[in-house]
Amino acid sequence: MKAVTYCDVGDFRVAEVPRPQLDGSRDALVRISLSSICGSDLHIYHGHVPIEAGAVIGHEFVGVVEEVGPEVRSLRLGERVVAPFYAACGHCHYCRRSWWSQCEQKATFGHGTYFGGLGGGQAEYVTVPDADLNLAPIPAQVSDEQAIFVGDILATGFFAAERAEIRAGDTVAVVGVGPVGLMAVICAQLFGPARVFAIDMVDSRLRLAEELGAQPVDSRALNSQVEIQRLTGGAGADSVLECVGQLSAIDTALQCVRGGGTVSTVGVPSAVSGDFPYLDVWMRDLTYRAGWANVHAYLRPLLDLVASGRLQPERIISHRMLLDDAREAYQMFEAREATKIVLRP
Repeated sequence: MKAVTYCDVGDFRVAEVPRPQLDGSRDALVRISLSSICGSDLHIYHGHVPIEAGAVIGHEFVGVVEEVGPEVRSLRLGERVVAPFYAACGHCHYCRRSWWSQCEQKATFGHGTYFGGLGGGQAEYVTVPDADLNLAPIPAQVSDEQAIFVGDILATGFFAAERAEIRAGDTVAVVGVGPVGLMAVICAQLFGPARVFAIDMVDSRLRLAEELGAQPVDSRALNSQVEIQRLTGGAGADSVLECVGQLSAIDTALQCVRGGGTVSTVGVPSAVSGDFPYLDVWMRDLTYRAGWANVHAYLRPLLDLVASGRLQPERIISHRMLLDDAREAYQMFEAREATKIVLRP
């Protein structure tokens, strides 16, 4: 089958690789109908993730159930499905408490042996372990281009908004409106804020954030902290959603939040450790929450919200390309010439 594979830093190639097989009785083989390029894939592309040559890339995908193991109970052959970007075991201490993102045997699709050895979704087929848990059927009213966001960035945006403790009438700021930040913009509005500000320095992202209901703040032209305070009568935002992971972005989030407010950060950290303003956080009575999304908990609610028309995540798609053109697609995405690229086999 064809798949996007890691060759070297900055070198992803479409290659012929063996079609994956069912390894366990609870596995499912999924024929991919759509995959997409995520900002996390760029961490691999830039050499920041330990991965072996030949590993298949991609953790955002939807497809059709092609084959199931004898212990799979909830899925039918030919059914359209979406997967979280990581697989959980379903029976460890954390899974039993419905906190699947902390699963003791968690494995991430398309990240090589170090992160669990699961194949990637930028391919024609992928094997999904513990399929009853790690695959969700897609309602007929939801397109592939909508459903693909549920397994990663839409769930991450909702997770950020939910943990930000947004209340009706609040002011919210989103730091960084790449794909995850744009999802945070639309999810924050589900909680009834009066205003959502979008802080970024890329024109196309700011324009799209505005189309999605946010008030853009160009951090190239304005000091974000000063501008947010000006727009909130000197107080700052009630909740700030940080969607970049750079230490500077986290600092911006802490500067823009009001006293007693909440910062919710979901950006993949750019550093293992860094300075943290403990005294300032304590003095200002801030709540600081961080983590990666507990995706499994949101699959069904988000699919239902999309099916009802309350969420339209596909609006951020800027390019639709073929899997064969993945090398060009990655070059475009790295250069910020594309907001979101989806790939069809």
